[in-house]
Amino acid sequence: MSVTSGTKGHIFSLLAGCLFALGFAPLGLWPITLVSVALFIMLLNDQTPRSAAIRGWLYGLGLYGVGVSWVFVSIHYHGHTPAPLAIIMTFIFAGGLALLFGMQAWLYQKIGLQRFGILTFASLWVLFEWIKIELLSGFPWLFMGYAFIDAPLKGFAPIVGVLGISWLAIASSHMAFIGTQQPTKRMMAILPLALIWGGGLFLNGIEWTRVSLKNPLNVSLVQGNIPQEKKWDPLERDSIINTYLTLSESEWEQDVILWPEAAYPIFYNEAQEVIAPLDLKGRATNTAIISGIPSWEVGKKDYRYYNSIFVVGDGKGMYHKQKLVPFGEFIPFENLIRGTMPFFDLPLSSFSRGQYNQSNLQAKGFSFAPFICYEVIYPELVRRLGKDADFLLTVSNDAWFGKSWGPDQHLEMVRMRSLELGKYMLRGTNTGITAIINHQGDTIATIPQFEEGVLRGQILQTKGSTPYSQVGYWPVLGSSAFIIFIFALVTLRQRKIQQQDKH
Repeated sequence: MSVTSGTKGHIFSLLAGCLFALGFAPLGLWPITLVSVALFIMLLNDQTPRSAAIRGWLYGLGLYGVGVSWVFVSIHYHGHTPAPLAIIMTFIFAGGLALLFGMQAWLYQKIGLQRFGILTFASLWVLFEWIKIELLSGFPWLFMGYAFIDAPLKGFAPIVGVLGISWLAIASSHMAFIGTQQPTKRMMAILPLALIWGGGLFLNGIEWTRVSLKNPLNVSLVQGNIPQEKKWDPLERDSIINTYLTLSESEWEQDVILWPEAAYPIFYNEAQEVIAPLDLKGRATNTAIISGIPSWEVGKKDYRYYNSIFVVGDGKGMYHKQKLVPFGEFIPFENLIRGTMPFFDLPLSSFSRGQYNQSNLQAKGFSFAPFICYEVIYPELVRRLGKDADFLLTVSNDAWFGKSWGPDQHLEMVRMRSLELGKYMLRGTNTGITAIINHQGDTIATIPQFEEGVLRGQILQTKGSTPYSQVGYWPVLGSSAFIIFIFALVTLRQRKIQQQDKH
């Protein structure tokens, strides 16, 4: 019996999905991700739409079950949910995300796109990655393209972005699969593969944006390493603030001091006795202090709470987070599930979304495009705010992930944003990984996880723009949709002709 048949094929689909996750940080075994996709293509061959849907779901379950297993850490250790229930909830989360892979595989077989698979499989995959950005609040995690941040295909990022790299990687897997399965077509597969991967190497040598050595900024990124269980304890409030003040005391000669997401365990409106002296000292030393903090404002009917970033000293501005984390910052169906278990009643899980058209932050006369936590994994949001900014900036509290792959995966996506736009990025976190990233997506300095400290470095303004910063991922999406539309029409027309011939 073939490994692709029956139950055995279903099991291999699950295992192939597990392999996919190994291509991402911290392991970075991107060739295995290519193999995983090739196996998935093989396992879909000659399957009915129903069988393909099952295998697609199992593939997605393996992918997310391994790749986002850190969700268990958040639910169990920080959400205070019993381990058995946390395992079930993690399974439901991974299984829910995997439904999109099931739908993707079902459509691929139902429409009959296999005949044109090199183009259609990659196009359908990318369209479903876009759906993962837009569906409900979105969860654009573990996109294929991220696995290649340190591979030759990264050269395409400033042109087509992460979705474009996903398309090229999927098409590469498909061509390699055809080359191994059909020797007569081997040369037909080798040539485009050489063009794609050779093109990536060539593009790696092109600098789309040019570094300006004029007016470099000296920066200090403060990592407080505050345990999550102490973060919102009122008794720890003064100690937490003093930690950041003490770590920053020797940094006033720097141009910018960055504190992480919600560094202040108190609302902005109630923290002026701490913020005002910082503002005065920053003005006196020509230093900009940027920090995350919760804030509130009076709405039409009640108070509106925000996850925010603000600037004092030699700078100005406040930004409210637009992309909120479900269950962490807002509770879907709140009236039904709020209070049913500790995980659905976490501190500060009633935030509101910030407005769409907010201004960037200003510090030392430069424009910083700000992103809070997982906002930075939304490619179009970062492009929209960052394309005309001088620098990119993100603050996060990855203590929720614990000692898992989550922080490494998060940093990997941050690096892709810098590469796409060709700009330096500052990343300030509570427990790591705090980092400075250059315009080529390279991490030039970090502080290890779960260490208290200050990361000092220098960032440089870039001139010019990348093609991606001007048009985003829309050409890739438009081309993918057009490919699916055309080949679906061809297939349906051929089926209609075949049915007429039978009669």
